[in-house]
Amino acid sequence: FKVSIAPFHAWTPDVYQGAPTPHTALMATAVKTVSFAAFLRLITTRSLVGSENLFDFLQWLAVITMIVGNVAAILQNNFKRMLAYSSIAHSGYLLVGVIATGISDQSSFAESGVIFYLLGYSLMTMGAFAIVSLFEKTENTSLSIDDMAGFAKKRPLMALCLTLFLLSLAGVPPAVGFFGKFYLFTAAIGEGLLWLALWGVLNSVISVYYLR
Repeated sequence: FKVSIAPFHAWTPDVYQGAPTPHTALMATAVKTVSFAAFLRLITTRSLVGSENLFDFLQWLAVITMIVGNVAAILQNNFKRMLAYSSIAHSGYLLVGVIATGISDQSSFAESGVIFYLLGYSLMTMGAFAIVSLFEKTENTSLSIDDMAGFAKKRPLMALCLTLFLLSLAGVPPAVGFFGKFYLFTAAIGEGLLWLALWGVLNSVISVYYLR
């Protein structure tokens, strides 16, 4: 529920859109980071080994979360709401790394990948919400996708920063988000979770459409 894994994600877009932007940034980064750190603490006990039902259940949760987050993000017009669904999708990517950690004999690579991804995601998300907050203060209105038209002419520096943050969230090389996903999916493939990594790559391609 805290990290918005589907089907426990329904609260996220409404709360992200309705809350003050600094509070939204805190929920999207600090809460997610702490929660996934707790998951890693539990999963490194190799609790997934010998528990096939839980293992399969978590894999499907990861896939469904990625799909729900990315597909729903395409349909949004409010910018904060779009970032909320993007955050849901990122929880799915992170869950891939958590699963790989839980079945690995030497979980350090997968675990490090999750931590690296969390750090990169948090920095880029905080940056994106900072731009949103600045826009709301100067324009005295919430930021919608339609407002992005001509944004580079009106606020060139803000537009450049936002572009870099969004490209990183989408996982476009050579941004930090690309390397985060590369580490996660490499760890998954190394543990034989090829199909899960393929779903992650496919959803990353979808995310480029609305984060471009």
